[in-house]
Amino acid sequence: MGFLAFSTIVVIALIVGIAVQYAIKGGVSYEWFIVALAGAFGAYFASEAVVGSTVPLLDGITQWGPEFDGMFVIPAAIGGALVALIADLGVRTTSSSPQLA
Repeated sequence: MGFLAFSTIVVIALIVGIAVQYAIKGGVSYEWFIVALAGAFGAYFASEAVVGSTVPLLDGITQWGPEFDGMFVIPAAIGGALVALIADLGVRTTSSSPQLA
């Protein structure tokens, strides 16, 4: 994966993280960062590790979808969205909101 593809992943992850922070109220103030970090990791891992897998069952997806600067777009989008969603749900269910007495 080239630098352009990696920087695109980071920028899109930051935009999605900030959008989640402001579109869905609740959670904690740094939730955007956790969602962005998880989404970037998920997209990078899905594009690099899953696509180039040597597992015989995954041989069919080694060239799956369009490619942009060495990044396979469809696995990256699915992996990033899935990991970001799991991270967002984890932050929202484990963070405690301050309650007034």
